[in-house]
Amino acid sequence: MNTVKFSDIIMFMSVAKVVRNSYHHGNLKSALISSAIKLIRKNGPYNLSLREVSSELGVSPSAAYHYFPDKESLVHGIGEYLFTELAVLTEKSLEKFPGKSARATKLRFREIGRAYFNWARKEPNLFRLMFGGFCSIDREKSHIDDASFKILEKTLDELVACGVMPSNLRPFGEIMAWSSVHGAVNLIIEGHLPESSFEELLDGLELALGVKHERS
Repeated sequence: MNTVKFSDIIMFMSVAKVVRNSYHHGNLKSALISSAIKLIRKNGPYNLSLREVSSELGVSPSAAYHYFPDKESLVHGIGEYLFTELAVLTEKSLEKFPGKSARATKLRFREIGRAYFNWARKEPNLFRLMFGGFCSIDREKSHIDDASFKILEKTLDELVACGVMPSNLRPFGEIMAWSSVHGAVNLIIEGHLPESSFEELLDGLELALGVKHERS
């Protein structure tokens, strides 16, 4: 029969203390989100649990419950983090096309869709979490307050200001762009459309919104 040495107990207590101390001052909340994202990437969004996330970090479930009392609150926190990340990545991607010219503005419009597609292609399980019915919708907030939506809104306004998109089609811009891009991305991610069809979708979206093409 194996015996437990006193020195082993002291070592275990020291390690546990280091783990606890490393998550002081609110760091545990962000660590739980990062751990959950890691698990979702690996296993998908379907079997996530607070206990599993806590175990991955080496902390007790009760410590996790202090920040996220249930799985729904954890998923909501993950969703907020991911939507913010997507907006930041989109803004960064648009920096490739600076300026106020019509050409630069049209390239930024297409790049919004490409950034959305490229992120989903890279992170399919996180995309499924965000838009697969897992993230609860805050009914007190409007989608127009979302950072990514504001980027799209601003770019559409710039298309009109540059004279390459008719003002009478402007009111339909956000819903047509977002729903079309999202639908195509979802179909591609789930294997119902080839990846090459995405650029065709962007071409069709520009035609539907009356975006003028440069003559060759």
